[in-house]
Amino acid sequence: MLKEVIATRFIAPLREGGSLPGLIEADDLGTYALKFSGAGQGRKTLVAEVVCGELARRLGLRVPRLVTVELDPVLGLGEPDPEVQQLLKSSGGTNLGTDFLSGALGFDPLAFE
Repeated sequence: MLKEVIATRFIAPLREGGSLPGLIEADDLGTYALKFSGAGQGRKTLVAEVVCGELARRLGLRVPRLVTVELDPVLGLGEPDPEVQQLLKSSGGTNLGTDFLSGALGFDPLAFE
């Protein structure tokens, strides 16, 4: 069972990936990369991420902690980007978060050739 947290502050959009995740702070004082349920890929993609993440963890791979994040759409009112504001508005309720690893680098498949 995933731990549930409540988003207390929207920090910034993360302009990586097709789903436009966001960086949030939660009531447990953690910082999370938030995958929005209102993104174009929908909730089924978030379910697949939970299944794959937990399967990888059981196989002994190091995977950032997954949490469910309750998001109040009001957190997006101060966001200047209309696209991000709409995403926050359409993602009210339960979303998926992963521990934010501040020193992590984006994956570059060409780096391993």
